[in-house]
Amino acid sequence: MSFGGSGAMGVHQSPHTNSQLSNPYLHIFGNKVFTLQNLPESTQILNSIDFPSSNQMEGGGVVSTEKQSTDSTTTSSYTYWVREVKQDAAPLPVPRKLTAEDVSAGSGSCTHLGSAWNKAGTWEEKNLNKWATERIKELLLSVGSLEFSSGNAKIAEVSRCTGDAFLVTVRNKKRVGYTYEITLKVKGEWLIGEEKKTFKGNLDLAEFSYGELDDLQVEVRLNEDKDLLLQDKQRILQDMKSFLKPIREKLLEFETELKQR
Repeated sequence: MSFGGSGAMGVHQSPHTNSQLSNPYLHIFGNKVFTLQNLPESTQILNSIDFPSSNQMEGGGVVSTEKQSTDSTTTSSYTYWVREVKQDAAPLPVPRKLTAEDVSAGSGSCTHLGSAWNKAGTWEEKNLNKWATERIKELLLSVGSLEFSSGNAKIAEVSRCTGDAFLVTVRNKKRVGYTYEITLKVKGEWLIGEEKKTFKGNLDLAEFSYGELDDLQVEVRLNEDKDLLLQDKQRILQDMKSFLKPIREKLLEFETELKQR
């Protein structure tokens, strides 16, 4: 038997006949086992298989494992930047000093909201109570007088106007809101029988907030109604409720101005 090179391949001249070589058998040398394949009689190829040494075998059996070549080379997949500039590489950017036009164009593209100290546009809340209270009173007193079938009336005074109005700036976005309660004094003249009489009353607007004017309600109270017949009293109260529509229109105007703050 002879072996060629480090590949553990060899040629074995067997004296056996083809019938005797029908089953492979093993040749053991050291810690290698060589299997004899059923090939033509003149030439037999031996394949080398690694198996553990005798002190690793149990019960006299042979355990074989596939041999892995330590000399094998594989292509590395590691990617790295080339430090040397090649001729076909893109040119590096050239620094350029900004001009006054560049600075003004950049600052004008984004409008900053809020105070000067709040450049980041974080949460900022501004109290608008003073402006809002005065503006609501001005608008409601400008409603003027209303004419009815048997009289007329006007808003004489804003006796109560309490609430809060605010402007919030968050993430460079503006949000407004308010909550108010209002009481108005109304004075008017009505024809009762054949005589005109002066009556005073109050219009109470329950708490309302921004965006809720469609649900605005008014409650009417007469100050002096002892000598009135029931039908006359109901007629005056119904006439006073007519102020609800112009009041809502004035408050909508207030909301528009608030959003523009």
